[in-house]
Amino acid sequence: MRIGIDASRAFVENPTGTERYSYEVITRILQLPEARKHEWILYTRNSPPAAADPSLKFSQARGFAVREGRGVSYKMRQISLPYLWTQIGLAWRTWTDNLDCLWVPAHTLPILRKPGIRTVYLPLSTQYAVRSATKIIAVSEFTKKQLIERLGADRNKINVVHEGVTNTSPSNPSPIIGEGRKGEVLTKWGLKSKQYLLFVGTVQPRKNLERLIQAYSALSTKHLALRLVIAGKLGWMYDDVVEMAKKHGVITTGYTSEAERYSLLGNALVYVQPSISEGFGLPVLEAMAAGVPVVSSNGGALAEVVGDAGVLFDPYDLSDIFDKLSLIVNSSKLRKELITKGHQRTKDFSWQMAAERTYNTLISKY
Repeated sequence: MRIGIDASRAFVENPTGTERYSYEVITRILQLPEARKHEWILYTRNSPPAAADPSLKFSQARGFAVREGRGVSYKMRQISLPYLWTQIGLAWRTWTDNLDCLWVPAHTLPILRKPGIRTVYLPLSTQYAVRSATKIIAVSEFTKKQLIERLGADRNKINVVHEGVTNTSPSNPSPIIGEGRKGEVLTKWGLKSKQYLLFVGTVQPRKNLERLIQAYSALSTKHLALRLVIAGKLGWMYDDVVEMAKKHGVITTGYTSEAERYSLLGNALVYVQPSISEGFGLPVLEAMAAGVPVVSSNGGALAEVVGDAGVLFDPYDLSDIFDKLSLIVNSSKLRKELITKGHQRTKDFSWQMAAERTYNTLISKY
């Protein structure tokens, strides 16, 4: 088969959820021995990231890069369009490259793509994509249910493939950052190890950060040294959160690099995920892998991801948020139990499994 992949989000600076998902799954699919049976074309917006793969040989005249040598051979083709990248650029390539299958790990599909081409996509929002895709990859059972109930998706087209996490050991929770660098990261924001609560994610309304700050403010009256850190770039409608954070002494870091994020995770006392709803909730798994106890809302897919390895609360109930935070902050025994359960829980989620299941979806028949 000739399989095309929309890799426009996989190789970007400052990646967030969808970008990280794209990179992790795409790169691992191309490492699968069975992937050698097929021809792969990755479509990007910018110049192919040859630095990320030294075996790439870029042809300026022909407009693509080819990976040669051991492993899977693939092309990376740059589509240089500032607007309508999907609906014109990518759509045109489905015709000129004669694809058998196109995978789009995002929420839009090209409308005027080659007739008969199999299309697979990671669902986020659009009804057209849900109804026109040959197959749909949902990252959780919750997402699958939402697609069926809210957008009328055919349940037989949907495969659930959970996201993954890079597993670590309790003795080495942050393998990508050295001990000296960890100290630098904490000093940068005036933090001490195991003396702060942490949230990681884009600052936007559905993250429910105002209630989290209110609960923390009440908790801090009894735990004066305890800090709250909100680590993530500013998304939309964030002004009230930023203002409230300043008022209550909450640290907002802005976007953090991967190394900084792992350092903040590995040194947190507790990880908190207060979201109203999540389609998956990757930071929860990353916290567990880093050896940090988790307290989370039960919104969306979070209960599905957390299982019994964390403490859950109602995201709309401020008193419940406060009570659950108090419970975990005040009990070292509970924290140790959750750390153990968290490491066990992460074994059910891996990027390797996600890549294998995605690959099987791509090559399967209708």
